[in-house]
Amino acid sequence: MITRVATLFVFSAGWIPVFRYRSEHLTTKLAAASAAEQRWIPITVVVVSFHVSLAQLLLTLPLLGLVPVPAVNETPRFLLGIAIYVAGLALWFWARRSLGPLDRFVDTVNPPTQLLVSGPFGIVRHPLALGTILCALGPAVATGAPITWLTFAASAFCVAKRCLQDEDLLWTAFGTAYGAYAARTRRLLPFVW
Repeated sequence: MITRVATLFVFSAGWIPVFRYRSEHLTTKLAAASAAEQRWIPITVVVVSFHVSLAQLLLTLPLLGLVPVPAVNETPRFLLGIAIYVAGLALWFWARRSLGPLDRFVDTVNPPTQLLVSGPFGIVRHPLALGTILCALGPAVATGAPITWLTFAASAFCVAKRCLQDEDLLWTAFGTAYGAYAARTRRLLPFVW
């Protein structure tokens, strides 16, 4: 029961700073975004938020006595979910810090002026997105519920769709330099895609 409470706390506390910074897209970029981005930015935020909220609800129900506590030892699954989640948070903050100080918003309206190719951006072209996907994977692993795997898949799809949209801007801003970077660095999953 203690690991369930700890897992719930980690997932809840971890999303607070991530969504504070993700609000950059909802407050600054959305107004200047293309029509497709204006559709997908809010959809992505809603789908990922729903996924994490559902996982937290599934973790909470046994604590409230609304469903029986499973008889199996859940600690290994909870710990694996937390480890994946914390790795996602670490990657997300590392990538976000690479864009600039954490105490200010990143300019998401104007085209980028510098192509980042080192640090987390040397691992994948969209490390913020990969961090978000790992943060969404952690709760799916921890709950083990089929519905959270379904909402995780929807979350990953939305985040990947946003990566493709961001790449249009990067190709326009950097041209052949971005092409060379794209040729040697995978988009979202190291060594895969």
